[in-house]
Amino acid sequence: WGGGGRPFVGTEVRSADGGEILLRGPNLMRGVCGRPRSEVFTVDGWYRTGDRGHLDGDGYLWYEGRLDDMFKVAGATVYPSEVEAALRSVEGVRQAHVTDVDGEVGAAVVTDLPPETVAAATKERLSAFKRPTRWLVTTEATTVPLTATGKVDKVALRRLLVDGGRNI
Repeated sequence: WGGGGRPFVGTEVRSADGGEILLRGPNLMRGVCGRPRSEVFTVDGWYRTGDRGHLDGDGYLWYEGRLDDMFKVAGATVYPSEVEAALRSVEGVRQAHVTDVDGEVGAAVVTDLPPETVAAATKERLSAFKRPTRWLVTTEATTVPLTATGKVDKVALRRLLVDGGRNI
């Protein structure tokens, strides 16, 4: 998660149901080439970013991940960014990356802590259905697969968790 600051003058920002960040203002684009305006904007002119976030009491926008990153576990919605933030809040965890592994929550964590310690800490921070059940705990950040642009490769991460992870 990260803070993006306050909106530019003339730009309205709000967080809709489900936490989607919406933008509106005269300095926004008019549309997206090849897509009807109704797909890009709400009826009242808000642009749907596809990002999740919220505005705090001081008007700062806090980014919480992408809406399309979510997955279902036993019918309930899990946002990887929420689980990752909870894992990163455990002292000693340097990185945490979460994805869906066959309908369960899988996590790759970079830390020197034993996996059981990290798993136990999630009980205080996450609902039961959001807690990872498939784990890959490593001390090396290079273990986490990245795309050419430096983002976590979710497909390769899922494969890594299936092949080399373990249930805790």
